[in-house]
Amino acid sequence: MKFDYLDFPTIEEFNLRWYVIDEDIAFPSITSMLGRTQSEETRQSLENWKNSIGAEEAARISLEATTNGTAVHLLIEMFLKGETINEEDFSEQQIKSFKSLKGFLRKIDEVWGQEVALFSMDLQIAGRCDCIGIYKGKPSILDWKTSSKIKSESMIEDYKYQLAFYARAHNEMYGTNIDHGVILMATKDGFPLEFCVDLNKYYDKLETRVKRFYEIISN
Repeated sequence: MKFDYLDFPTIEEFNLRWYVIDEDIAFPSITSMLGRTQSEETRQSLENWKNSIGAEEAARISLEATTNGTAVHLLIEMFLKGETINEEDFSEQQIKSFKSLKGFLRKIDEVWGQEVALFSMDLQIAGRCDCIGIYKGKPSILDWKTSSKIKSESMIEDYKYQLAFYARAHNEMYGTNIDHGVILMATKDGFPLEFCVDLNKYYDKLETRVKRFYEIISN
């Protein structure tokens, strides 16, 4: 590990996740911020989906997606640490999703840290990054995603804001100059996706989104 990364406990209050930086400071998470500032179109699309299949089925699918996503994250973490993976501990789908990404994971030249807690005093936001290190020769923020379908660039805008935040916070906390982001996504059918992102294009947009968030929760 290149840096002595810190960790911060989290709490749930006001339907938001908060990272407790010290006894006087707690910042809302990047995922809470993005969730609270979703566009009306995105909110309506999600509501229409729930209504089309029913609340119970929607909850089941969401829980399954969360469970599979958590398992794939764990498998990647174990792989990057060189730990032995017992495939019997995971479902066939989870192993399939993980294995689909191994070709991309081997392009990580160096891992600085995994599950790294970060915060920005400037933005007053915090979060936990999947991985930070060198990808294809570039210092990068890396994020693992799972999806039930193949997604296009236009469908992952919020993921890019996440990456931009992690880079901004890491640069602020540790004096780095990371501006490259990577999203590795495993789809349900086993098709892997790689999105490489120039984060310089998202820092200003991120600030605008954070400003809107604080306007919303202050009302």
